[in-house]
Amino acid sequence: MKKVLVNEKVSSDALDILKKAGEVVYMPSGDHEEFKKLVKDVTAVMLDTTIKFTPELMDMAPGLKVISRTGTGVDNVDIEAATKRGIMVLHTPDANTVTVAEHTVAFIGAVTKHLLFLDSETRQGKFKTARRYYLPIDLDGKTLGVIGFGRIGKQVAKKCMAAFNMKVIIYDPYINDDVVPSGILRYSNEEDIYKQADVVSIHVPHNKETSNHVGEKLLSLMKPSAYLINTARGNIIDEAYVVKMLNENRLAGAAFDVLANEPPIENEEFLNSPKTIISPHSAALTNECTVRVACEAATGIVDFLEGRMPKSIFNRKGLNL
Repeated sequence: MKKVLVNEKVSSDALDILKKAGEVVYMPSGDHEEFKKLVKDVTAVMLDTTIKFTPELMDMAPGLKVISRTGTGVDNVDIEAATKRGIMVLHTPDANTVTVAEHTVAFIGAVTKHLLFLDSETRQGKFKTARRYYLPIDLDGKTLGVIGFGRIGKQVAKKCMAAFNMKVIIYDPYINDDVVPSGILRYSNEEDIYKQADVVSIHVPHNKETSNHVGEKLLSLMKPSAYLINTARGNIIDEAYVVKMLNENRLAGAAFDVLANEPPIENEEFLNSPKTIISPHSAALTNECTVRVACEAATGIVDFLEGRMPKSIFNRKGLNL
């Protein structure tokens, strides 16, 4: 029976799906050394973000045929090396869309209303003074700039229009005009988004093109009253420059679910700013979504093992499928 290695804590529902097609080797600890020992004779791996799947790791598993990521991003898998070795890389781009979009919208509400800061001030006995800081803003009629109009970007735009009556402008050079709903304005120049938006929300993958792409050139265009949201990936945004802008009152606030260093390093400046809100790369980790993502990742593995074509193959073109 073919072995499937699961390197994260997942629901029993997902494990039951996998058991239909193979022997499940379950290591919820995510320990790297343990992973190296267990991966040697497996056919498939269900993978989270704690393991960096390098060519060296792939070579330790000569029988490995499929890697299934429990999430949308695959930046912790060397796609070129996997494709070269004929390893199919799966992901779950649909399963966490609504969940991450909800987290993003919650960030927008929390950071523009300064909820964490005002909560802290109130708990410190500053009730009378804190309520007169006049920091929160109205979102009604404000402009949301969405960078990357894929699954999550579309949902964020839809929810902000419905909940807050926000105007939405977008930048995405990889989409056709026919996928842009009525009422949303598409820009061909990315810089215009940063100049005009009251809130900029990032929804692009991390790759060579986007790595450190949002730096001084783009960030310096933002209004001093604007807010920056990142629920995509760390290393897309120059965090140090964001902190500099916050400290100099050239940016009103920032809310990030992802950081360049995960976990954060000691004395991380971004965490020390009272104008930031940070969650621990947990936007997709609701009770419902973790089960949904794990089951979809497991189903992809089972489809492969039973001779069916999995739904979401990240390196489909490279494998000529």
